[in-house]
Amino acid sequence: MTLIICFSLYSCNRTDKEKTIIRKKIVFVRDIPEKVIEKKVTGNTENLFIKFGLIDVNTLDSTICIQLKYSDTANFLHFPLYDDLEKAYFPCEVALKVCNAQYYLKKINPQLSLVIFDASRPWFAQKLMWDSLKMEVSVKFKFVAPPYLKSLHNYGCAVDISIINTENNQLLDMGSSFDSFEKISEPYREQYYLNNKKLDSTQIANRNLLRNVMKSAGFTSISSEWWHFNSCSKAFAETHFQLIP
Repeated sequence: MTLIICFSLYSCNRTDKEKTIIRKKIVFVRDIPEKVIEKKVTGNTENLFIKFGLIDVNTLDSTICIQLKYSDTANFLHFPLYDDLEKAYFPCEVALKVCNAQYYLKKINPQLSLVIFDASRPWFAQKLMWDSLKMEVSVKFKFVAPPYLKSLHNYGCAVDISIINTENNQLLDMGSSFDSFEKISEPYREQYYLNNKKLDSTQIANRNLLRNVMKSAGFTSISSEWWHFNSCSKAFAETHFQLIP
């Protein structure tokens, strides 16, 4: 198994009595019809993730906050996409990278924590998301991967994430909400909106903090969503991880 590990983290395959501390850095090696569907994914999503060998990130680091937006109505669909899922599941390698990012953030400010909005996402949920979103296909492509192309979320290799202050339980202000389709959510437009005073220096600093800790752990950002980070390329995911159906 290939791991990206910085400083001290637990390995994925261990019991409580067999925790393995790893203290050295290891380098990286390894048109569709429109319709409205108002139902959630049936079946037990958590059991599906476990079946595919994914792990609950909180079993590695219990300080990471979880607020799965697609398990309730706080998302652009305005209805639950999953069943009663409350945990964030990833492949082991990706979970460890999220833990690394949390470690970097806590070193900067112990009061802050990463908060996960979405983690691994079954392909079936991806299709439901695409089919349910009513907008021009050319615009929709910017925010949702069509099911035939698949999303890195469908391999467990992407995360939607932000930062929360654990002292007051308030999310840091990023200048737009999660899942906002407004252009102000797009990182490549930040300087424009800063110059026009639609974003302020604190909001930009918060976005930069999130990007810096995620990039330090090996994630990459995208140009259209400040909250979305990829653990690897699509080509790498297709050859090294399983598609979650």
